[in-house]
Amino acid sequence: MKTTIILFTATVALTSFINSHAHAWGQNGHRIIGELAQKNLTQAAQDNINQLTLGESLAQMSTWADEIRSNPNWHHASPWHYVSIEDDETWKTLDRNPKGDIIEGLKRFEKVLIDPKASQLEKWQALAFYVHFVGDIHQPLHVGYNHDHGGNKIKLKWFGEETNLHSVWDTKLIEHQKLSYTEFTDFISRISDENMKNWVGKSYYDWADESKSLRAAAYNLEKNRDGQPDLCWQYVYDHTPTIKLRLQQAGIRLADKLNTLFAK
Repeated sequence: MKTTIILFTATVALTSFINSHAHAWGQNGHRIIGELAQKNLTQAAQDNINQLTLGESLAQMSTWADEIRSNPNWHHASPWHYVSIEDDETWKTLDRNPKGDIIEGLKRFEKVLIDPKASQLEKWQALAFYVHFVGDIHQPLHVGYNHDHGGNKIKLKWFGEETNLHSVWDTKLIEHQKLSYTEFTDFISRISDENMKNWVGKSYYDWADESKSLRAAAYNLEKNRDGQPDLCWQYVYDHTPTIKLRLQQAGIRLADKLNTLFAK
């Protein structure tokens, strides 16, 4: 089984070179969340996760769910990365995607992780998806509007470069800090006990509601003389605190969940 997982991981890694999809939080964002979670695991959870992953870190496996998007065998997983909901909709009135969404995915993979009948490979995949989706649901535009595909259709400039709003939140705001994922993690690792206590114990719907409440601010776009969105320093100043908060919350909540799921 160890050989199977190693070969499986190596094969998946090759797909990253041809993958061109936009990724929630980008690679560094997901790695930051994984690294922060790793720092807050109990020893029992750490040992059990290491046994499953053969020592692969949460940061390393956090990008797998995006890397496989170039593999036709995994195209069916694309809807699992987000959920679309309008401002006036609730979770009770929302017409959910029958192909799944991020909340359904988190619930499903949590069950796999505690299923004694699941194989080691199935649990590895479930953990990789779970780590990734905890990150995705904390990115405000992954609880987005259907009409603009979570900001992907909002074309704009970022310091003069053509891009879209979703990409700004996935990668641009994080990359603007000019930090490696380990440096970024170190910079945001100082979190009060009070905040940690307040952040944990919430449901996946609570996490999604937080993102839903934050997304409107993302659409406050600076415009140039031609009236076109052209984001730069003010947008960075306004939204970097939100980015850091959501990365912190995702990392702490991921650790809390894994400490429970891998307690034994």
